[in-house]
Amino acid sequence: MSFTTKFRQQHDEILALVGELNQLLKGGAEAEALRSVLSNLAGKISFHLAMEDKALYPRLAKMDEKTSKLANKFMEEMGGLGGTFAAYNGKWQVSAIRADRAGFAAATQTVFAALGKRIARENAELYPLADRTA
Repeated sequence: MSFTTKFRQQHDEILALVGELNQLLKGGAEAEALRSVLSNLAGKISFHLAMEDKALYPRLAKMDEKTSKLANKFMEEMGGLGGTFAAYNGKWQVSAIRADRAGFAAATQTVFAALGKRIARENAELYPLADRTA
């Protein structure tokens, strides 16, 4: 098992919840069901970020200068995306989803597009570096 196996599994779980929420949106699900999946997603993302902060980034920071710089760049970028997701999650409570379903759908697509790109980049660029240090 590689060092990043758990991180990659968490990515898969996050993407599965993203897909589930998108399906619920398309299917016209009630605001409560949407919020439930969003809450689950927020928990998974929070746990994942904490694991990266405690295990992945410290490991990469100890490597060569190029790797350390890339890890720092990812950390800075994630802070921005993490803040964006936190604001999105905080705003879209059940009452807000009910009041502006189209706005929720648009915001969801924007946040999920950024999240998907981030996961793809971590899987392709960052995690292979961490796996080489095992």
